[in-house]
Amino acid sequence: MEDDMRFADGVQAQSPRFLLCDITGNVGELSSSDEARVSSPIQCFDKAVDSSTGFIVVRFGRMPMIGHETLIELVTALTRNSHTHHRPILALLHSRHRKLLENLHQAGVDFAWCVGEVTLDSDQVRAIIDGLVPDDRVERHLEVVCPFLHYSRIDPYHEMTVCGAYLDRMVLGGRWLHEICETEGHLQCEYYLNPRQES
Repeated sequence: MEDDMRFADGVQAQSPRFLLCDITGNVGELSSSDEARVSSPIQCFDKAVDSSTGFIVVRFGRMPMIGHETLIELVTALTRNSHTHHRPILALLHSRHRKLLENLHQAGVDFAWCVGEVTLDSDQVRAIIDGLVPDDRVERHLEVVCPFLHYSRIDPYHEMTVCGAYLDRMVLGGRWLHEICETEGHLQCEYYLNPRQES
């Protein structure tokens, strides 16, 4: 991203400082005093309110689902607080998850980036921020994820992904989930084109 490039909301991308909220432990050491890492939503909110941090980065990794719900509450509070609502928020995701993306969009989160489970250091987080483009906005991610994805919770750590265009009877996973329902490939899916929503 060029130094003079600005996002649509007027936030300049040059040498951004960031505050990272990571409760997964998959982030290495930070290399600059202009960057900070916290390990709890409360710490993140307090530091965001009390500092002049540019980007707020929140990592949504593999964790109990209550963890994702807590982080959604955090970003919602940040986008509604008068001290932090103007700061861009980047969500680092384990994978595209339609319900999570919908929650992020509703909360007003600006950007999302899929990082899997890799450990990130300071330079990598900064590179992600520097490389953000309009296609990384949350609403653009939602445009390429099948709208018929439904999720059924199994336990606090697991859920089934099912095809809502096939009466929620088709469990999706592995190759099917990746190649058809999480990419633009779902536009060629027979059930997307002709949903079976009644028996």
